[in-house]
Amino acid sequence: VYAPSALVRKPVLESYPKIKDILEPIFATLDRATLQTLNAKIQVEGRDARKVAAEYLKDKGLIK
Repeated sequence: VYAPSALVRKPVLESYPKIKDILEPIFATLDRATLQTLNAKIQVEGRDARKVAAEYLKDKGLIK
């Protein structure tokens, strides 16, 4: 079961409320099929996790 979530301490979220606005669109794109594909690129293909993540976020227009 894939159910990703961010864990942010309440004082941090209170100090930086934009964290929620930044993370929501990212997590909204992470369905089971997408997570399985991303995991396969890392675990099966042996690709670097940071590069896979950056590529995914760029492809989705979430980062430049």
